[in-house]
Amino acid sequence: MKTHHKINTLILAVAVLVMRLSSIVLADNIYVSSYEANAIYKFDSSGNKTTFASGLHGPTGLAFDSSGYLYTTNFRNGTVEKFDSSGHGTIFASGFNGPTGLVFDSSGYLYVADYASNGMIAKLDLSGNRSTFALGLEFPFGLAFDSSGYLYVANQTGGTIEKFDMSGNGTIFTSRLNNPMGLAFDSSGYLYAASWYSGTIEKFDSSGNRTAFASRFNNPVGLAFDSSGNLYATNWTDGMIGKFDSSGNMSLFASGLVHPAFITTQIPEPATLLLLGLGAAVITKKQKSKSI
Repeated sequence: MKTHHKINTLILAVAVLVMRLSSIVLADNIYVSSYEANAIYKFDSSGNKTTFASGLHGPTGLAFDSSGYLYTTNFRNGTVEKFDSSGHGTIFASGFNGPTGLVFDSSGYLYVADYASNGMIAKLDLSGNRSTFALGLEFPFGLAFDSSGYLYVANQTGGTIEKFDMSGNGTIFTSRLNNPMGLAFDSSGYLYAASWYSGTIEKFDSSGNRTAFASRFNNPVGLAFDSSGNLYATNWTDGMIGKFDSSGNMSLFASGLVHPAFITTQIPEPATLLLLGLGAAVITKKQKSKSI
């Protein structure tokens, strides 16, 4: 009986530790590119800001790969830069003409919207080798993949969002937008688009039917969801970040930025939590073996 009591006490102690550590390990981090400040800022879930990287050249798009490296486009010098978790950057690819949006597909290929290169979407492998995925877009900006592997592209001056299959064949998903910029999908598969000139964030179902999600937002650019389903949007002109709940109600997440552009959230994989749980199981198994 005493042995079983010790085992139960140990299990309870480990469970409490797991819950406490998970609240730290699994917290979202938010990264924002500041175009004029030539910097990338990191925010914790409470809005506390630190400088992640500086001395950049008009950082714009942001995207994490599956290993946790952060990539950004440098609009002014036409490069894609790769950062480790400490903010140390190296040039991953160069030779672009105004690169903007970034996104990874499920196989680890990186897609880059090259704003002024004949409306090109470039596709890069893990070594930075480039191929042309699509051409002829009208100043492509934001990029996003849906759960089925289709790539969506915001054509800023064309006022459209185009949908591409993995072979690069494109169709118009929706039109008559007022300079669409950032794109983001929620966990239910709805697409959100930031419209620069109208100051709105619009929501689309899988058929392209549109509803207004939020309005009176001064020049929105970047969009990103956190693990709780909150939508973050950068406000270029006012230098702030708005946080929206699922009903479109906004609260101020951060302010005092200089032309914030794209935004992305880093939602850590629950690997640490899984390892802790496995550790608890191993400890329990050993204790049971000793008691037999």
